[in-house]
Amino acid sequence: MKNQLLHFFLFLVTFSLLLFTQKISAETKSVSKEKEIEKKTVSYLKNEGKSAPEYKTIKLEKKHIKKILSVNGFFEDPDAVPFSVETRVWNELKVIQSPDHGNLVKKNEQVVSLETEKLSQKLNSMKHELKILSLDGDILSNELKRDEKVNKIELAELTRTEKYNQRVHSHFKELDLPYEKKSAINELKRYEENLLYMVEELNQLKKMYESDDLTEETEEIIITRTQNDVNRYKFALEGAQMRKNKRLSLEIPKMESDKQDLFQKQNLTLTTDKINKPLALNKKKLEMQKIQENKKNLITEIRKLEKDVLNLKALSPISGTIFLGTFQRGKWSGLKPFESKLKKGGILKPHEEFATICPLKRIRARINIPEKNYADLIKVKTGILKSTINPDTEINCKFDKISNFPISPDHYDLAIDVELPENMPLPLPGTSCTFDVITYEKMNASTLPETSVFKEDHDAELRFVYILSPKGKPIKKRIKVGKTSGLCIEVLSGLKPSQEVLKDKPGN
Repeated sequence: MKNQLLHFFLFLVTFSLLLFTQKISAETKSVSKEKEIEKKTVSYLKNEGKSAPEYKTIKLEKKHIKKILSVNGFFEDPDAVPFSVETRVWNELKVIQSPDHGNLVKKNEQVVSLETEKLSQKLNSMKHELKILSLDGDILSNELKRDEKVNKIELAELTRTEKYNQRVHSHFKELDLPYEKKSAINELKRYEENLLYMVEELNQLKKMYESDDLTEETEEIIITRTQNDVNRYKFALEGAQMRKNKRLSLEIPKMESDKQDLFQKQNLTLTTDKINKPLALNKKKLEMQKIQENKKNLITEIRKLEKDVLNLKALSPISGTIFLGTFQRGKWSGLKPFESKLKKGGILKPHEEFATICPLKRIRARINIPEKNYADLIKVKTGILKSTINPDTEINCKFDKISNFPISPDHYDLAIDVELPENMPLPLPGTSCTFDVITYEKMNASTLPETSVFKEDHDAELRFVYILSPKGKPIKKRIKVGKTSGLCIEVLSGLKPSQEVLKDKPGN
C-alpha cells in the first residue's frame, strides 16, 4: 500500500514540473516575438525616414484678468405715486375725458374726468330714504311709549278678568249647578203635590155632594170640572217627569260641559294674552332697534358715497408728470392695457392703477440679479450703470445690499440710488439700463489659453492639461483653475511656473 502512494506522489511532481517547463517556454517565445516586432518597426521607420511626433508647448503666462458681470434693469422714480380712483361703494367709473400721457399735473388737480350724475342721483335717493326711515322711527318710538303704558293696564285687566272668570265658574259649580238639579226635581214634586191636592179635592167634593141639596146637574158639572183638572194635572205631571229626566240626563250635563269648556277657553285666551302682550311690546322694540340699525347703516353708506363723490374728482396727490400705465420695478406696462378703458366712455375699475404720477426729481435703478451671480455680487459694492439711450455715459454707483428673498424664480432685486454726472439729463422712468460689476480681478494671475485646458468626461468640474513624460509621451496632469477672462483661464495650482504644457490636445 505504501509503495502505491509513493508512486502516485512521484507522478504528480513529475506532471507539475512538465507543465511549468511548457509555460516558461511559451513566455520566452512571446517576449522574443515582441522584441522581434519592435525591431522590425524601428527598422521600418528608419527605412521610411519617419521620426517621433513633435508637440507644441506653452508655459504659464502672467496676465491681468478681470471678470465683469453685466445685468439688465430699468430706471424708476422712487417718489412716483401709482394713481387709481379709490371708491368704496360706487363701481361705475365712466371716463368723460382721458388724461394726456406726459402732461404735467399739479397737486389736487384733476387727472381724469369721470361721470358723477348717476352717483349724485343715488346719493339723493338714499338721503330721501333716510328721511322716511327717520319718520318711521319717530312714529314707532311714540307707539312704544304708548304701548308700554297701555300694556301695564291691559295686563292688570287680564288678571282681573281671570279672577272674575274663576269666581263665575266656581259660583256655577257650587250654586247654579246644584240649583238646576234641585229645580228639576222640585218642579216634578210640585206637579205631584198639585195632583194630590186635586185628587183630594175631587174626593172631598164627591163626599160633600152626596149629603148636600144641590141638584145633580150642578154636582155633575163641578165634579166633571174637577175631574178634568185632575186629568190635566196627571198629564202635566207626565210632562214634568219627562222634563226632569231630560234636564238631569241631558241639559244640565251639557250645561256643565259648556261652562267648563268656556272657562278653559277663557283661561287659555287670558294666559295667551298675558304672554303675547309683552312679546308684542318686545317685537316693537326689536323693530325700533332694526330701524335704528338700518338708519345707521344707511348713514354709513351715504357717507361712503359722499366720499366717493369726492374721489370721483380724481385729484392728483402730488405734482408731477402723468405716465399712463403702471411700473413694476421700473418696467413700464405701456399704454396698450389701458387704451380702451381711458377713451371717452371707457370703464375703469375701482382701485385699478391706470396711471403713475412722477415728480422726476431723482432716479433709481432696479436691477435683476440672476441667482447664479448672487454670491459674486454680495462681495462687491460698486459698479457702472449705463442708460440704453445714452450708453457712452458711465455712471459710477454704489449699492448697499441685494434683496434677501428672490422677487421671481431665479432672480433677486437690486435697488441703486443714482447720482447723475453734471449736465446729464434725468433718465425717464421705464428706460432700460445695464449694470456692469467687476466680480473678480487679479493683476498677476497665472494663466493658460482656455483651449489648452480640458474637462474630464465623468466630471466637468475637474480640469487637466497635457504634459510630456521624460520619454516624450503626452500624459494628463490635473490642475485647479479659477476664473475665465476672455480667452484665458486662471491656473491656481497643479503646475510649476516653468512647467510646459501641450498647447493642443494630442492627436489634434
